[in-house]
Amino acid sequence: MRLIPGLIFVVILAALLFLTSCMITRGAVAFDKCFLQKDSAKENCYFEAGKCSKMKAGQFRDSCVAELAKVAKDVHVCNLIQTEKTKSYCLQQVAEITDDHTICTSISDHYWQDNCHFHLAVKNNKEVYCSLIDNAPQQEDCFQEIALATNNQILCEFLGPEAQEACNFKIATTLQNTTLCQVLGQPLNQDACRLKIAKLSKNSEICHEIKFSDVRGVCEEYFSEGKN
Repeated sequence: MRLIPGLIFVVILAALLFLTSCMITRGAVAFDKCFLQKDSAKENCYFEAGKCSKMKAGQFRDSCVAELAKVAKDVHVCNLIQTEKTKSYCLQQVAEITDDHTICTSISDHYWQDNCHFHLAVKNNKEVYCSLIDNAPQQEDCFQEIALATNNQILCEFLGPEAQEACNFKIATTLQNTTLCQVLGQPLNQDACRLKIAKLSKNSEICHEIKFSDVRGVCEEYFSEGKN
């Protein structure tokens, strides 16, 4: 059967279009769903897809790489980041995810290095990491959190006067140990500590250890009214 010239042309054209489509799809210039978008929409699309290499260099691309590093749990991916602060953030995140404190020492930004020491100290109750924190308030928070988490009254000594008193009070009453009440600096706080332990332990005998008569009276009244 012979094809008419017009039909031959249509068949050849269709074949060429099919081959061209295959080449574009399989070749290096293959278009993805983000390619046809513009500006920030395209960047957001690549960010959400985790295709950081296709994004323009800059802060947003660095943030994308940081997210990949967290998923991969790999500090080497963080080294691909250009901006120092974002790289430091990346290292801190990987250190926390992998529970690897040695990574903290490689962080150049002081803010993120302090956060690295803090989170791993609190996570593992390692008070020695708290001493590596430069920021004084954050260092104090670090010691306080571990002191209360472990009921280690010695760590309260690293706190300021008011925080130290509250720390000692909390640990003494949590352990229901009246001997620890004596560490408190204010005599009235010592008696308040004994009163609370008496109530918590339902032990009226502790009332006799209270020095201030008014506080002792409150303790005795509490038990005489049968509130125990």
